[in-house]
Amino acid sequence: MVNSTTPSLLSSFLENSFELKHYLQGFLNLDPETTEANLAVGQEEIKNLGHKDFNWQEASAFYRDKVG
Repeated sequence: MVNSTTPSLLSSFLENSFELKHYLQGFLNLDPETTEANLAVGQEEIKNLGHKDFNWQEASAFYRDKVG
């Protein structure tokens, strides 16, 4: 059995990694409003990636022709 120590910075994250907003706020030393604003901008940017650089026709053709 391997024993390893967890850095204190990560211990609370490992206990509940689904509290991402809270973790980012503490890690980046941001106030709640800034955290919310940054996450909203990031979510919008990620959403727009699918419309900008992704071609649904090519994906459909790939899965039809290569995957089956």
